[in-house]
Amino acid sequence: MNSLYPPGQEPHPITSLFPHVEQDVIASIVHHQLSGTEIYKLDSRRILESTWNLVEVNMDESAFSIHASPSATETYGTLDSLLVPLNAYFSVLCIHGLSHGQSSMLPFYFFRYSSHLVKIAVQYEWDAVLSYHLPSFSRRCKEMRKGDYTGWGRVDMDLMEEFLVPNQKIRYGTVHELSSVYQSWELIRP
Repeated sequence: MNSLYPPGQEPHPITSLFPHVEQDVIASIVHHQLSGTEIYKLDSRRILESTWNLVEVNMDESAFSIHASPSATETYGTLDSLLVPLNAYFSVLCIHGLSHGQSSMLPFYFFRYSSHLVKIAVQYEWDAVLSYHLPSFSRRCKEMRKGDYTGWGRVDMDLMEEFLVPNQKIRYGTVHELSSVYQSWELIRP
């Protein structure tokens, strides 16, 4: 059985599939070193925007000043501002991982995590969702450096308890504490 798809064709280099993404960013993704706060670099809508306002040049006075980078909540102010580059991130990981022997379940884990983010964004305040996502993302990178991608298919219950439960949207009524019966990791159900 031919392992190439489409049959008889060599796979495209990742860089040709993401021409708007710098090669060093792709390298940091496949080595699981890209920070969760930097995935905006994969969103073609935001690449230039991310560098605007960082350096201010005054030609009349021959002076310039450097401003601080925007915070995560400024960079990822909405669900789509996170999901669009995150899905590109997952695409890079899928292409690289599947072409290097990772399980065909790899996309399944990524889809589960994306669905999980959509669900929690409806139920919890956005700042809390982002506060949950960033340490969860860091955990997954650490696991992937060891070759384990399955964590994307699990919920970080401790992070949910810390960041999400106290910040449930009002329309969902009373907030109940998560039972300590749950394991630290729980499979995300569709």
